[in-house]
Amino acid sequence: MILKRNKGLGLAGIALATTFAWAGAASAADTLLTLTGPIAGNTVGPQSASAPCVIAGTQCQNPAGFGFNNFAQGGNVTSFNAYSTTPTAQLADGVQGTPYTVSQITAVVGTSFNVAIDVNTAQNGETLNSFEVIIGGPGGGNDYFYTGPTLIGNISNNGNGFADWTLGTINLSGLAPTTSVLFHAVWSGASDGAESYFLVSAPIPEPETYAMLLAGLGLMGFIARRRKRNQV
Repeated sequence: MILKRNKGLGLAGIALATTFAWAGAASAADTLLTLTGPIAGNTVGPQSASAPCVIAGTQCQNPAGFGFNNFAQGGNVTSFNAYSTTPTAQLADGVQGTPYTVSQITAVVGTSFNVAIDVNTAQNGETLNSFEVIIGGPGGGNDYFYTGPTLIGNISNNGNGFADWTLGTINLSGLAPTTSVLFHAVWSGASDGAESYFLVSAPIPEPETYAMLLAGLGLMGFIARRRKRNQV
C-alpha cells in the first residue's frame, strides 16, 4: 500500500505497522514510510557486517567511498536534527550534507532497502520525530517520509549494533544513476550512547507475485459468495 503526503494537512501520530509496506517505484508524490518494531532479538544486522551507515555517532564499517554523518553525541541529548553526508564528516546539528547518488546506494544494498535504526537509549524517553529520504533534491517529488512523534526507546537490546526498528521500504528502481539521495532524521531524548541509522537490503515482490495474490484473493471471494448463496 502506498500512502501519499498531503503537504497542506501534514501527518501526526502515525500507527506502527508489524508488516512491511512495499513502496513500489518512486512516484510524483511523497511516500509514507512504515516504522516496524521494536524488533525482538538480534535479527537485523549487525551494521558492521551487513550494511552502510548513513547517520551515526559511532565508527561504522562502511564500504570504501560510502561515507556517513558521524555526529557527536555525549549523553543526555535534548535533540538531533541530522542529515547524511558523504564522504564521512561530522556535521553540525541541522546542517545538510552532501547527498549520495542512486548508483552509490544500489551498488551496496540494491534498488530496494530499509533504513535500520539502532537505538542506544535504555530509558523510554527517546522519540523519533521525523525521517525523510530526499530524492533528486528539494522539490524532486520522489521523497519518502515518516512523521512522528513516536517513542522508540523502550527496547531490550540497546547498544549492540543491531536494528531495533526499521523504516521502509525505499525503492530506487527506474531512477537515473546520478540522481541524488539524502537522508534526514530528527529525534530527541537520546541519553545513553550514539544512535545509528544504516541501510539493509529489502527484496521487493515481483509483479507476477502481486498478480497471483490478487487472483487468489478474487478466487477466495468468489468461493465465499457461492457458499453464501448455497446456504440461503
